[in-house]
Amino acid sequence: MIDSHSKKHYIAIIGGSISGSEAAFILAEKGYRVVVFEMNELPYGKIEDGLPNWHINLRNKQEKNIDLKLDHPNIRYVPNVRIGEDIVFDDLVKNWGFTVVILANGAWKDRTLPISDISKFENFGLIYQNSLLHWYNHKHEPNYNGIKYEIKDGTVVIGGGLASLDVMKLGMIELVQKALLNQMKIDIDLFTFEKKGILKILNENKTSLSDLKLEGMTLVYRRTAYDMPLKSPRNDTEESIQKAKEVSNKLLNKYVDNFLFKFIPLGSPIDRIEKNGKLDAIVFQKNKMEKNKIFSIEGDTFTLKTPLLISSIGSLPDRISGLPYDGTTLKMRRNDGYVVFGFSNVFAIGNAVTGRGNIQESKSHGNLMTNKIIDDHLEQEDLFEEWLVNYNENLKNLVQEQIEEINKEIESKKIMPDKVIENILNKTKSLQEKIGYTTYSEWIKLKTPIRLEDMIKN
Repeated sequence: MIDSHSKKHYIAIIGGSISGSEAAFILAEKGYRVVVFEMNELPYGKIEDGLPNWHINLRNKQEKNIDLKLDHPNIRYVPNVRIGEDIVFDDLVKNWGFTVVILANGAWKDRTLPISDISKFENFGLIYQNSLLHWYNHKHEPNYNGIKYEIKDGTVVIGGGLASLDVMKLGMIELVQKALLNQMKIDIDLFTFEKKGILKILNENKTSLSDLKLEGMTLVYRRTAYDMPLKSPRNDTEESIQKAKEVSNKLLNKYVDNFLFKFIPLGSPIDRIEKNGKLDAIVFQKNKMEKNKIFSIEGDTFTLKTPLLISSIGSLPDRISGLPYDGTTLKMRRNDGYVVFGFSNVFAIGNAVTGRGNIQESKSHGNLMTNKIIDDHLEQEDLFEEWLVNYNENLKNLVQEQIEEINKEIESKKIMPDKVIENILNKTKSLQEKIGYTTYSEWIKLKTPIRLEDMIKN
């Protein structure tokens, strides 16, 4: 579908996962031409590397949906490109010719644990969730050459929410799966473990954690199980909020019962103990809850010894050099919430701005904000005027000999000149050719990794 819109605007989207593919498809269907820049080979983001690989149906459904959206004649996919590193952000905005840049780069950077000097132990006693899940999802691949981790008995995990429960499940499954194989020569695959739960499998094999000489893992959360964000309330009423809290509490207890880990509520990490250059223990501040707020109990702490600490306290969008930030988050215009501060044509959608990784929330936010961008900006004449002013100097350098004719064409028809479109096409084609990219469908087929479920079947 190519219509008059495709000559008026060319749009860059940074990130091709849930919100990025949603935005790209909406724009492409309306006739706008789009380039999706993706830092990874595949556009799937945390669908591929943020969900443990037992989520087969969810992963396949969401990835197929992304493929259907991005494999569109009005969309050009450019993988393996980091904006801010491979392409200077200011150059992308001012010199490539895009009228709009949309940030949909998601949240990949783990929040730093609030413990002094804890970073010295990263990957040597401390593992952050994003790195852990990437290893877990790819370690079965014959050509995997990333960091290799080992879950240790007695591991302490800090965090709350569904992601932290996934960490507890994968860790406990790893421990019990290896113990059964090494001690009893019983080989049970991951998917059976996840489906049945550890308690049922141990009962079926007439054994227990203590028989296997396992202590298990411990999850510590700064709030209570009722406050864990496992279930969202339907609305803001007290009744709905209370019901969601009760469901969260039941879910947490169900996970504890089925996967046999320990849960300690109301503890915030404040210090670490080092022994012989290694992480030995974590000191926690005891908390109390009053009217849904956390208060520290002064002078009341507890200490947990651990051979390994896993942080699952959430993620933030990666910083892109050239963009403004307010602390750890992207700085936005105060009254808009989706327009990046200091720019008139740079927008942010999905968890690049919300900071939350819920699939449906990212999709909904991407849909809502993209339609606002179209209605309030792309369809307005003033955005095109701003683009012309900002791009004019580069346009002159690009097509000096034709500048008068092109300016007349722009003013009379409000369309992008062919030379500008050609510039975008040539630059993106060069990036694609450098990595051997041909078509979207061929690239996806080539780069999709070997699935663990396929290896188990065979």
